[in-house]
Amino acid sequence: MIKANLNEVSTMIGGILKEVHQNIQIEGVSIDTRNILRGNLFIPLAGTNSNGHLFIKQAIQNGASAALWQKNEPNPPKDVPLIFVEDTLQSLQQLAFAYRKKLNAKFIGITGSNGKTTTKEILSNILSTNFKVGKTIGNFNNEIGVPLTLLSFDQNIEIAILEMGMSHKGDIELLSKIVNPDISIITNIGHAHLCNHGSIKNIATVKWEILSGMPSEGILIYNGDQKELVAKARYTKLKKISFGMNRTNDFYIKNSNAGKHGCTFEIADSPYTFDIPLIGEHQIQNALSAITVASLFGLSNSQIQEGLSMDIPSDQRFNVRTIGHVTIIDDTYKSNLESVIAALKAIYHMQDSRKKIFIMGDMVDMGDRSIEMHQEIANHLSPVYLDSIFSIGNFSEYTIQIAEKNFDNKRAIHFTEESKLIHMLKQYIEEPCILLFKASRELKFEKLIAALEREILL
Repeated sequence: MIKANLNEVSTMIGGILKEVHQNIQIEGVSIDTRNILRGNLFIPLAGTNSNGHLFIKQAIQNGASAALWQKNEPNPPKDVPLIFVEDTLQSLQQLAFAYRKKLNAKFIGITGSNGKTTTKEILSNILSTNFKVGKTIGNFNNEIGVPLTLLSFDQNIEIAILEMGMSHKGDIELLSKIVNPDISIITNIGHAHLCNHGSIKNIATVKWEILSGMPSEGILIYNGDQKELVAKARYTKLKKISFGMNRTNDFYIKNSNAGKHGCTFEIADSPYTFDIPLIGEHQIQNALSAITVASLFGLSNSQIQEGLSMDIPSDQRFNVRTIGHVTIIDDTYKSNLESVIAALKAIYHMQDSRKKIFIMGDMVDMGDRSIEMHQEIANHLSPVYLDSIFSIGNFSEYTIQIAEKNFDNKRAIHFTEESKLIHMLKQYIEEPCILLFKASRELKFEKLIAALEREILL
C-alpha cells in the first residue's frame, strides 16, 4: 500500500499543509472510520446522506495519522494533521493516479456488461502462477473503489488487474485515465444499464471509453462475437486481439462441453484441453478472455490450467450449493437479458435427472424497455428442461404471462407475496430438485434463499 510522508502526499495532490506536519508518515488510506488501520490517511468524502468530515476525530482516535480536509467545509479541527484540498474525492483520485505512476507493474483494465468480476478472478488466478498480482477486491470498480484499490497495492506487484464499472457516460473514461491500462479487456456488451444509455450501440460506446487512458502501445482484448465491438475495433490504432466462439476471432473455441460440474474446452491451434470448475458456456468465454491475456505473458498451458483450477469467490454469481437432495444456484448478484439467458443455458446443459425450477425476480435498469426485456425472457424458457417457473416483482409478471402458454402441464406462476412463493417451493424440496434463483440485487433474493434453506434444514 502507499507509504509516504505528508509533504509527499500534499505534493501529489496539490494540497496545503502546515510545515510542522510535513514529516508525518502515512501508510494506506481509508474513507471509513470503521476499518481504519494504524497509520492510515483518512479521506473524508461528503455524500448525500453523510459527511466524512464529521468523523475525522474518530478516525484519528482509531489510528489514522492524518486526514484531508475540503476547503469549503467549516470548522477544521486545529489539533489534527490536515492537508487542505479543493475536493476530497478528486484528491483521492489524484493520489491514486500519482501512486500508480510509481508502480513498476503492467496494468490490466477490465470492463463489460457481464463477466467482469469472474474474468478478473480467473485472470488473477492464472497470472499468479508466475507473477505477483494485485487485483480489485470484491466489486470496488467505481470512482471511489478503483482509487482505493490502486492505493492498496504493494509497491512490488508485477501485474495489477482492475475492474471498471459504470453507470453513466464518462465513468469508464475517468477510471481509465486514472489507471492508464497497458491492456484492456471488454468482456461483452449487453442490456445492463439500458435505462441510462438507451441502446446496445450506446452501451458499446461507453465501454469503449476504457481506451481513453491507454498508451499508444497498449493492447485491446475484445469480444469479437459482438458486431458492435467489431465495428468499433476497425477504427482503433491500438494493437487488438479478439476472442469468442466464432472462427473469425484470433482466439476461439473449437470444442467445448458444459456439464453439471464444470466445463472443458479446446482453443483453436492448440491440442490442449482446458477445464474449469464453473458451470455454463458463458464461463468458457470468461476463461477464454483470460487465456488470451495470459498468452501475452508467455504462460504455459499447464500454468494456465493450474490457474483455472483455483477457487473463485462466488459472491452470488452462480453460486452452487447442495443441501441434501436439493441444489440451490444463487445467481442474484445482478440480472439482465444476457445473464438470464446464460444462467438458463447453464442448467439446461446440466445432465441431471432432478426437477429443475427457475425462480426469477425483476431485471432492473431496463428503462423504457423493461416490459419488452421481461417478455423476451419467456422465449428462452423451455418446458423440455424446466419443470416449473415462478416469479416475483413488478416486471417479471410479464415473463410469466407469455411463458405460461408453453407450460401447459407444468407450473408458471407469478407471486406478489414472498411467503406464498416459499410455500410453493416447499412442495418441491421434498423431492430431489435444482432451484435456480436469478434476480437483480435490489430484490434482495438472498433473504428468500436463506428462508428456503431454513426450511430444507428443518
